[in-house]
Amino acid sequence: MLTSMLSPSEPQASNSEPTPIFSQKLVDCCHIRLPDTPKPTSAIHYEGRYYAFVKFFPSVETARQKAALMTRRGNLVLLTRIPKGLVLWVHEADAQPL
Repeated sequence: MLTSMLSPSEPQASNSEPTPIFSQKLVDCCHIRLPDTPKPTSAIHYEGRYYAFVKFFPSVETARQKAALMTRRGNLVLLTRIPKGLVLWVHEADAQPL
């Protein structure tokens, strides 16, 4: 399996190209505070943007399907690979770092 090194700032194709999968080593793990959310949220920081945790997926196919669905709905998403599968993250423009 190849890990894509595309930048999330590049437009993601709706149907023609799958969401890139990044190594967890390429992102910084952190917590963020979101408006109207009292508790901190697990997040990653990549290229100046904060991405909130959405869900863990054990299979690449399901993770890419959910990422494609969120992309079609207008969200900027990332997938990261961890030892047991993949994690889906969504860009949060209003995130405040802790």
